[in-house]
Amino acid sequence: MTWLNAFIIANLIGIGSNLDNTGVGMAYGIEKIKFPHWVNIIINFLGFFTAFLGAYMGKVFSQYTSKNSAQLVSCIVLCGVGLFILYTAYLHPRISKETSQIKLQKPGFKQAILLGFGLSFSNIATGFSSTISNSLSLWTTVISISAWGYFLIFFGNIIGIGVVSRFLGKYSSMVSGFLLIGVGVHQII
Repeated sequence: MTWLNAFIIANLIGIGSNLDNTGVGMAYGIEKIKFPHWVNIIINFLGFFTAFLGAYMGKVFSQYTSKNSAQLVSCIVLCGVGLFILYTAYLHPRISKETSQIKLQKPGFKQAILLGFGLSFSNIATGFSSTISNSLSLWTTVISISAWGYFLIFFGNIIGIGVVSRFLGKYSSMVSGFLLIGVGVHQII
């Protein structure tokens, strides 16, 4: 794999696993709440560790399996995460009878921890699948996921007031899900 190809894949994985961060940033921005940088740092510190855990497990697992099997597992995991994102964003709300409105308040330490774990769940699977196929190094994966996580919360918060948020906010889960499925399919092509 060339360095340019690895760079593109690392950024696609970083963006795909963190587009939900954009939605969180936008949700606060729409409510005119500035997302504190220290809260963003805590969230992505947790994201760093979950991505590292997943990437490390992928590296260890890749030593005990063939490259073709590893690529297949990587494809299945990434496509599974992508499908899960699509399900939770679009199908589950339609079949669930619960409808509750949550009033957002300026995030503090407790919200940072809760958001950090909530937003980092996919980092384990994404880190695992990107290193199991030996397509990316452990640190490339972890740094990409962490950096994009921070940037996308910040970006989402900034555009939360604008017109773009109404479009991207509505479709960010769809873009994220299909992006991860696309990267997963790329693993076996």
